[in-house]
Amino acid sequence: MIMEGLYSFIILVICVGQWVLSKIIDVGEEEMRDTPVYKWYLLGSWALLLPILILVWTMDRSRPYPIWPFLLSVIFCFRGYMEWKYIRETRQHQVSILLAAVSLCFTGLMILILLLKY
Repeated sequence: MIMEGLYSFIILVICVGQWVLSKIIDVGEEEMRDTPVYKWYLLGSWALLLPILILVWTMDRSRPYPIWPFLLSVIFCFRGYMEWKYIRETRQHQVSILLAAVSLCFTGLMILILLLKY
């Protein structure tokens, strides 16, 4: 029950963090879909997201799994890199990198829980 709550909390923090950081950091109007590499951006994002979706559907939610917040941070790092490289002037990459750092913090928290509990 506690771990299910933590998983929900992580998703809530990521979603609210995305929204709040986009308001705090003036990200501009341009988006990745306006770039010629948009299809590669989508392909890479889906390729990284697919293992997370499979893991979330198959994992026991009563145990800590630090791999999925780590995979979230990998997705945010990929997104941040692509935004930095192709739409740097929007500063959207700063939001992505901060969300990657938050995901890494949750990864560390889950590793700590795993070490203390099991």
